[in-house]
Amino acid sequence: MVNVRRRKNPAAITETHPLAQIEDLTVRMEWDEDTESWVTYVPELNNISTFGESQEEALANTRDLIIGYLDTMQEKRLRLPLTPSAIRRVREALA
Repeated sequence: MVNVRRRKNPAAITETHPLAQIEDLTVRMEWDEDTESWVTYVPELNNISTFGESQEEALANTRDLIIGYLDTMQEKRLRLPLTPSAIRRVREALA
């Protein structure tokens, strides 16, 4: 689910993006006045964060960040904060 605060652009992109369809993760997005960019956070994945100049770019960067995070954690055999079935659903949704 993608939550957008302080919208500057229409929210339609956030509603149709694949990240909005994943029930296992929440992507929070907000406009940062200081950097003039959209910042995203994923609370379920240790609050990982990225940004983009547009909502679309921020969500694309978030998708890449989630995949990279999951790959790195599994490669290093570190404990993931999601169940194996949730990880599988996230990977399928972002494929």
